[in-house]
Amino acid sequence: MRETGESFFVIKVITEQKMIDGNIKNALLEIGAEEIPSSYIEPALKQIEDYALKAFNVSGLKHGVLKTYATPRRLVLIVENLAEKSDDKTEEILGPSLKAAKDKQGVAEGFALKNGVIPEKLAVKTTEKGDYLSFVKKIKGEKAEKLLTAIFPEIIKNISFPKTMTWEESGFKFIRPVRNIVALYGKKVIKFKIADVDSSNWTVGLYTYDNSRIKIDLPERYLLAMKNKSVIVDQNERREEIKRSIKYAAENIGSVISDEELIDKINYLVEYPSAVLCTFDRKYLDLPQEILTVCMRKSQKCFTVDDKNGKLSNHFVSVKNGISKYQETAKEGYEKVVAARLADAEFFYSNDLKKGLDINVEKLKGIVFHKEVGTVYEKIERIKQIAALFNEEFDMRINSNVLERAVLLSKADLTSEMVFEYPELQGIMGKIYALKLGEKADVASAAEQHYWPLVASGKLPSYPMASLLSLADKIDTLAAFFSIGLESSGSADPYGVKRAGTGFVKVAMNELPKCDLTNVVRRVFEFLPENVKNNSKSKDACERLIKFFWQRIENIFESEGYNSGEVKAVINASRINELKCIGSLRAKLDALRNAGRKGDFSSVMAVFKRVNNIISQAKKQNISISRVIDEDLLAEDAEKVLYAAVKKAKTEIENCMLANEYDSVFSKVSEITPAIDSFFEKVMVMVEDEAVKLNRVSLLSYIKNMFAGFVDFSVLRH
Repeated sequence: MRETGESFFVIKVITEQKMIDGNIKNALLEIGAEEIPSSYIEPALKQIEDYALKAFNVSGLKHGVLKTYATPRRLVLIVENLAEKSDDKTEEILGPSLKAAKDKQGVAEGFALKNGVIPEKLAVKTTEKGDYLSFVKKIKGEKAEKLLTAIFPEIIKNISFPKTMTWEESGFKFIRPVRNIVALYGKKVIKFKIADVDSSNWTVGLYTYDNSRIKIDLPERYLLAMKNKSVIVDQNERREEIKRSIKYAAENIGSVISDEELIDKINYLVEYPSAVLCTFDRKYLDLPQEILTVCMRKSQKCFTVDDKNGKLSNHFVSVKNGISKYQETAKEGYEKVVAARLADAEFFYSNDLKKGLDINVEKLKGIVFHKEVGTVYEKIERIKQIAALFNEEFDMRINSNVLERAVLLSKADLTSEMVFEYPELQGIMGKIYALKLGEKADVASAAEQHYWPLVASGKLPSYPMASLLSLADKIDTLAAFFSIGLESSGSADPYGVKRAGTGFVKVAMNELPKCDLTNVVRRVFEFLPENVKNNSKSKDACERLIKFFWQRIENIFESEGYNSGEVKAVINASRINELKCIGSLRAKLDALRNAGRKGDFSSVMAVFKRVNNIISQAKKQNISISRVIDEDLLAEDAEKVLYAAVKKAKTEIENCMLANEYDSVFSKVSEITPAIDSFFEKVMVMVEDEAVKLNRVSLLSYIKNMFAGFVDFSVLRH
């Protein structure tokens, strides 16, 4: 067994059930493997928890709440208060039919003998197929040790990873070689073998500091034993220790710049975090802060530090794996690596500024955006046309020369040396270089903000021209990809289609809330290359894209916590206007949500459900519904009162909707609901007189159409 360079994944499942009797003990499983990629850890934890729950449930072993823990180098499963044996069970066994037992001698005796009982113990079970001999078999519970011998190996085998490897003759697959397994129930070792590794009751400490053997005598002493050997198993405790140690390391200088994502990443790279305060040459403070931060974050996963005045200092904090020993050696190593990276960054920055941005724009002719769509330079040319179209169509009044310059420089940094080395600085460097080279502030900022939002919940562009470039860039990408068949499917989004769609919708709702986007979206397809427009997959691409936008809108609101039924009700109604005034959808949803909280809204929905049902029934009978109500055919008082009420309400509702006063619309709905109720109570709609029947159905259709474009009551639940 190799003891150096060993690694362990640790998962801990803890039950919080109190001990009921002396037949309950704790169990422990530790799996040692060489270091696992940090991004694979959380999914592995979920799989182990799920499989453990399922296995204990199936086996009948009682346990409590499951929890999981992990380090980058160990998997540990601790089951507290695990019963000594599984529950006793009974199983009913059906035998031959009663008729067969009576007709043929020895049938009942044979069934009894097979099940180890005397014939007198057999019973008769009545089923749908008749009467059968039966026997209720009592099955005693199995000992936990025996069940764990099967459960523990299956837990290990059922952890799946995006990539696996084999390293020994049995061919067992895992993300990294398994080097050690601890398996205990109380003090007893649970014996099994995986990947040529025998389970035992020993493990090792922190491989960078103390890899000597550690004997685990009881599962409940495991966590403390590991902590005493400089391994913090609990990832939540370890994360807090990272935060505490980096704060303490920098407190004499100032404060560490918060970076929760980096803390999460480091948490699964170390087992015992120790912070090391380091410095770099002050001359590098002349570089933009964004460059310094990315260089240190990417090269050594370091945290930048502000001084006590809130300005970036020439200090940074690194986190080493292990106790605070050899700090100076570690510090020297971190500083050496960071110094080299900053020297490179200084070189890239200087070179990029010397060359300027216009040369970079020319280089975009050599960068392929997509092999079927063309180069990034050609994309920029289309963005110019699309931006000009939006600017004119929606009267955005952005200076055309400034707009054209912003479009031209928007992707110039893609060919810079800095972005080649640090792709995450795309857009950011475009802004920095443009400002440094004397471009207008709004032109420079557009280079960064036209990529926004970077994620679904990200910041939106902060001013009209940046929003315009964001819209033009995203709609060009979407039109091109839909025309060549690169639509997203399922949860996968390899070409960023969903991200672009969500971004376009969010920016449009924010910047152009009252505009009809339908026409400009259709016209965007005219700017695509001829080979794309003539592509066999381009048929109905625009209609598919508009449908996709509505899917993104639905997803946006549901992810924000709106009720899915309410979202569908508003979207179904709004779709008839295609992409008109999508900025009003949120206000409509809020009004619907507010109305739903009122006690009388259930009766409103019930009434409109009935309206929809009758209209649907009429359509099935091919009744031709008219848009005109013949007042001379309104014979009953209830229908006359209803018609007068809805005529009055129609004008008021239209005025409310034009003024975006959607709460008032629902007030009007509540006002006419009693008249509709009375109509249904006193008037028969489907009468024999065809003219009267048509007029009454048309009156109901008139009521339904009053809310077209606002809310579809038919999809709402009581």
